[in-house]
Amino acid sequence: MSEARPSPAAAAPTPSGPFYRRKWFTVSLGLLVTIGCIVVALLAMAGDRPLGDVFRQIGDAFRQADYRTLPLMWGLLFLFYWLKAWRWTWLLSPLGRFSTREGFPPVMIGFAFNNLLPAHLGEFVRVYVFSKRHKVSNSAVLSTVVLERIFDILAILGFFLIGLVFVPGLPETMRNVAWTFAAFVAVAVVGAVIYLIWTQPFVRLVEGVLARLPFVPAQVRSGVAHIMETGAAGLSSLKSAALVFHISWNSVLQWAINGLLMHISLWSFGVEVSPLATCLLLGVVAFGVTVPSSPGYFGVINALFVMVINEKTVGVTNEPAVFAASIYYHMSGYIPVTLLGLYFFNRTGLSVSQVQREAEEEAEELLEEEPPQAVGEAGRIA
Repeated sequence: MSEARPSPAAAAPTPSGPFYRRKWFTVSLGLLVTIGCIVVALLAMAGDRPLGDVFRQIGDAFRQADYRTLPLMWGLLFLFYWLKAWRWTWLLSPLGRFSTREGFPPVMIGFAFNNLLPAHLGEFVRVYVFSKRHKVSNSAVLSTVVLERIFDILAILGFFLIGLVFVPGLPETMRNVAWTFAAFVAVAVVGAVIYLIWTQPFVRLVEGVLARLPFVPAQVRSGVAHIMETGAAGLSSLKSAALVFHISWNSVLQWAINGLLMHISLWSFGVEVSPLATCLLLGVVAFGVTVPSSPGYFGVINALFVMVINEKTVGVTNEPAVFAASIYYHMSGYIPVTLLGLYFFNRTGLSVSQVQREAEEEAEELLEEEPPQAVGEAGRIA
């Protein structure tokens, strides 16, 4: 029996998968978030005044700013990423001995592509570039990136909580949020300990909870399990308490430097706040940029600066100067990080389309791969 030929309509490619995983949706959502954040920030600064006055004040802030701080900020920025690469070589130690010079280029490439690609695909680009260069498992390298995020979150939470608790003059409602947040952190730490000691039962429990939520797709549940098990497999390989201590202080120092960059940016535009207020700003911005937005987090960072550094929160009345300082902070990092990352990427001989395709496929596999298989591979490499 001859096989029936498909009709032209049937042969035409059709979109597959849920709409929220399609590129057009990710890009559109990011642009909407970016535009919305900028509009909200401008309206908040304007109040009852015309927007023209706000733009005029922002321009005045740029004309009066002290740009002599730029070399210092670039030096601190380099130190921030060098520490990040140094920490990554410690996390990669179960896979082999790697120097910071070997880890630094992939780190910069990853952050450069985070600035250029949607959905934080730069992390997968970093994994792909490093795995291809050093012939190690993608899943094993990915587990180290997951571990990075765990240490980053703990360090950021610490600074954020300090700001919430000790910034003077915060409204009582925010004080209540601080203590609620402190309780949440305590529960999260206990949960992390349980997760590391009894990984499989804990992952099954999380999957069971997610299974009861009808709006969570099965592939997302599988992806969450994969991430949790891969991260646990990587962390279990860090058997040295001294190594964990070094990774911890490195993480704290990284985010202290990032907070210092924010503080210097505000000072450069004549906005003087306490270091405690900067701790609050650091936490809000670090977690805020995880919201889907356009590549580079345009609009989001600016709105968060204005949301935290204002008259009601810390007594700062010159909000247009805060907005201008947020642009200074953002672009003083965005431009050199992107250029340096692209320089290192150009030396790999790879093409942008190739790594973007590989990164998207890696992200797809993260959600579709069976967790036990992924963890087994990471465990064998480690």
